[in-house]
Amino acid sequence: MWSPLFFGLLFFWLSESKVEGKHLCFKDCDHGFSKAHQKLLRSLISPRHPPVQPVHHPAGSCEDFVRTASDDLKHRSLSPWRTSISLVFFRTVENPDMYPSKYEEAQCLCDGCIINGELNRSYNSVPVFKTHVFLKKHPCPSDPDKYSFTFEHVQVPVACTCAVPKQ
Repeated sequence: MWSPLFFGLLFFWLSESKVEGKHLCFKDCDHGFSKAHQKLLRSLISPRHPPVQPVHHPAGSCEDFVRTASDDLKHRSLSPWRTSISLVFFRTVENPDMYPSKYEEAQCLCDGCIINGELNRSYNSVPVFKTHVFLKKHPCPSDPDKYSFTFEHVQVPVACTCAVPKQ
């Protein structure tokens, strides 16, 4: 009958918060978010599907990848976001004022596409973006020792694909 989101919001309101104007303000912890808040936020914001774990390929550049690519289909794909995540470098982005505070961004290895084992610059490797929702901490206007949250939508590159260049 009652949704978990309702209980989560009620929990936030009852635990160390008070309404100041239109802002729901929280006491700051020495380590950022309190453990109870982190657990609740994980349950509310976590993706419906488990995150895809990147398969790190030893290649440091597009040329290295072409030299070390195997006969395996995932290493010959023109659509690397599907099974060939190894064509993509992931870099970790950290922002302590956001929840979650860490996430990975994809960076394409090649500016062109690997076709028949060779780099072909007639096509482009372009990032594939997905919108992720984060909670961003802001100081409360009435008390800078407390903070409030806003939802922030961030376009995060999650993979790369091969595309015809823009005309």
